[in-house]
Amino acid sequence: MVDQFVLRPAVDADSIALSQLRQQTFLETFVEDFAIPYPEHDIKSYFRLSASPEAFASKIVDPQLAIWVIEEKTSKELVAFAMAGPCELPHPDICPGEDGELCYLFVRRDQRARGLGKRLMNVALPWLEERYTKRPVWISVWSGNLKAQKFYMAYGFTTVGDHNFHVGEWKDHEFIMRRKTHLL
Repeated sequence: MVDQFVLRPAVDADSIALSQLRQQTFLETFVEDFAIPYPEHDIKSYFRLSASPEAFASKIVDPQLAIWVIEEKTSKELVAFAMAGPCELPHPDICPGEDGELCYLFVRRDQRARGLGKRLMNVALPWLEERYTKRPVWISVWSGNLKAQKFYMAYGFTTVGDHNFHVGEWKDHEFIMRRKTHLL
């Protein structure tokens, strides 16, 4: 079988497509799949601050972050992405500047169950462990997304806390998960 996808680091020219993909996957996952009743003004605020082309343009050039995209070879459309960098989660065991976080991992709904999340994990985890040696890797996962929690558990993540993730003024209850590195 010929692979129809290319996994690569994000480049400056991806900022608009990444913004569109982030907004699409957010709506598909949380509004459509899980029916979270976010007020429209909260979604707009969240997108403006965290998922705009300008926000992604800034993230792409940030030397502390890594963003990988998966694009369809023929159409060149982005269908999945992941972002990793310094951990900013509110947990007492986190050492700022020393711990890494898988900040995002999203796959477009029509491309799920094709191993794209695994491909992204296979580049993100080694990147994190290389930069944040001898320290855990962290992730925040919505408390109602059991499938995502199970996916991360398969990579050695365990739930160690929780926090509120803000979508505008709305607060999502999320679990904080930790994966101890192979170097501990």
